[in-house]
Amino acid sequence: MIRAAKNSLVILFFAGSFFQSCKQNDVYAANVKALDSLSGAVNSLIKEDAKTDTVILAKAISRFNQYKQFVQQNVKDTLTKTEADFLQQFYASGNSLQNFELNRKSVKARINLINSQIDKLKQDAKNNSISEEKLIEFTNTEKKEATNLIDAGHKQQQLFYTDLQEFKTALKAVEELIKARNNGQLPTVIKDTLSL
Repeated sequence: MIRAAKNSLVILFFAGSFFQSCKQNDVYAANVKALDSLSGAVNSLIKEDAKTDTVILAKAISRFNQYKQFVQQNVKDTLTKTEADFLQQFYASGNSLQNFELNRKSVKARINLINSQIDKLKQDAKNNSISEEKLIEFTNTEKKEATNLIDAGHKQQQLFYTDLQEFKTALKAVEELIKARNNGQLPTVIKDTLSL
């Protein structure tokens, strides 16, 4: 009877260890799967950014800087309300395009950082080299950071397209303003074959 009880205890101990191990492996496997999905979502932001027409962006920023310099140096007289409105739109959208270019670089750096942290956390989870509590805590932190980054990236893309359209609209009026003060000519540095 005592021997049967000991055998039962040993079996219960191993069964408990087995189920505990399965439960633990389930937590690790679930977090690895969640981190894989998170990595995919973050990397979709890279694909979205790759669709940005960087040639148009660079030309718009270049044109903005050249025209802004010309206006600051040569437009000293009074403007009509319409001219002032277009000039204000030109400055606002041009500055926003410059900010987009800077923010784009920051978002890329942040994507690289989050990806490296996710990869390291996945490795730790696969190797069971981190406690379940820490794994869950760190996974939740990475989810939060990735969600914030993805939201910011989408907002930046939307702003880019809106600002580019506003810039194009204001550009025509600013070119007319420049031509009126420059013998019907645009500054020669600006002339190129690609129009905005």
